[in-house]
Amino acid sequence: MFKQGEIRQNLLGCLETALFMRAGLARFCPSRESMMKSFIIPLILLPLTLITVLSAHPAGALSADSMQILAIIYSLRLFVYLGAFLAFVYAMARTMDKLEDFYRFATANNWLAIPAAVLMTPLLILFLNGHYQWTEVYPLMVVITLYSYAYTAFMAMHVMRVPAELGVFIAIAGMAIHQTSLGLLKVVAVGFIQMIA
Repeated sequence: MFKQGEIRQNLLGCLETALFMRAGLARFCPSRESMMKSFIIPLILLPLTLITVLSAHPAGALSADSMQILAIIYSLRLFVYLGAFLAFVYAMARTMDKLEDFYRFATANNWLAIPAAVLMTPLLILFLNGHYQWTEVYPLMVVITLYSYAYTAFMAMHVMRVPAELGVFIAIAGMAIHQTSLGLLKVVAVGFIQMIA
């Protein structure tokens, strides 16, 4: 599926971009094919999200039905969020006549889920092993999430070749879409459950 050296090149791009190095952004291929392949990364990382959500749920131990519903909601959230966020960036790129940069942006955005996941995984393992409570781990998770939005803004600024303010706006819009998509899916799920009950 991936060409020889492509995974290594993209992982180096992730590392360099997470360290705010401009050279990392050139490592992401600006083709439609690379963009389509990059959607594998969020899918591979989805189980990590599901483990975090299900193990840290404030209600404690969940029934099997509740776990399935939450897993479906958070899985759908990935598709809704990526679809809405990339549609938003595509509309911006089209308006600014920067469509040639959109494929590289989408590819980089998908691959840049890796640095945040790598940083969060040790915290999640320590939480699951009982070394820390969720209230102790959660603030660090928030800091890592904000850091990931910072390097997303950096990436947007340099890949789309826009001012820093617009790069930050793209990252904040991504955060807003991410949160709104979860709220929307929860409302839809509750409505659906009430309708069939």
